Amino acid sequence: MAIRKFLVSTADIYAYDNNMNLVLFGKTMLDTSIETTLGNTDVRAGRGNQLQYIYYHTAEMTLNISDAQWNLDFLAQQVGQTIATGANIYTEENVTLAAGGGGTVVGTPLAVTGTTLYGWVTQSDGVTTKVTFTGSAFTLAGGAENEVVCVRYYALDAAASSLTIPSNFIPATLRLVLVAQLASSDASTNIIGEVQIEVPRASLNGAFTISMTPDGVASTPLMARAIASNDAIVGCSDEPTYASIKEILYNTNWYDSVVALAIEGGDFGLTTGQTKQLVVRAVPQSGASFIPPVADLTFASSAVGAATVDAAGLVTFVGATGPTTIKATITAVPAIDANVICTAS
Repeated sequence: MAIRKFLVSTADIYAYDNNMNLVLFGKTMLDTSIETTLGNTDVRAGRGNQLQYIYYHTAEMTLNISDAQWNLDFLAQQVGQTIATGANIYTEENVTLAAGGGGTVVGTPLAVTGTTLYGWVTQSDGVTTKVTFTGSAFTLAGGAENEVVCVRYYALDAAASSLTIPSNFIPATLRLVLVAQLASSDASTNIIGEVQIEVPRASLNGAFTISMTPDGVASTPLMARAIASNDAIVGCSDEPTYASIKEILYNTNWYDSVVALAIEGGDFGLTTGQTKQLVVRAVPQSGASFIPPVADLTFASSAVGAATVDAAGLVTFVGATGPTTIKATITAVPAIDANVICTAS
């Protein structure tokens, strides 16, 4: 009996750039939602304007992702920029004034704009006065000797992270991978596997809101639309893709749900010097057939004097002694097998 499976909670998210560098990841997500939409147009004709056909078009996939943490990496990708190390920031420190209201800060003040070095001194009564620095020194008019004041000024913090948002930014395009958990009440363990959703090309939309309220915690959003990717195209009939969804069950084998094996092409013949590579397909209880790992199969020939078969499924002509049965089995489940007749002539 098939077990019941439930996709639970939010997914972890990983994002890679065009060079496959991991540029961001999130494991404290509030939302990892994916939505697909599909437009359609009715084709009508004939008496009474009968519905003849429905033309489906404008397929789209959108992703809404939000991290509970403050995540500067998310914002950087939304505006297509990189994060720099080192930034000029407003900083504060306590300074004890000398005679005449003179004081010196520990750091090196920088100009906010222009060339004049400004600072702002707040006294214990809450009054704030703008002062001018000469190097790291300033004078507060009316300041008393030994008075402790708070000085605010602009200076370099070499360890700070900085994101600059251009006025004409273009959001990044990323490869997104979402990993979510599968749970089941029919198994001895609650978490039975995971689902991986891979979007090869996702264009972020550049929109974000930083909501700061007295009783709230600001989350970091990331919104994207899937772009058709040619990554999976290997033949003439393949189509571009938006995403792939993969279900991984823990502690399972590929053959657990297989009910039969089949060998492509069926019976065949060989003559002197010929070989044939067998292609085995596994048929699961549900879903499409697939090519299993050859290492998990065992091959055998009923008449090695006519034809042999190696561990990889390569059949080789030996002698013209008539038909030979070539068998492929699942090594771990030998009751599941497939047979073809090889006629050596």
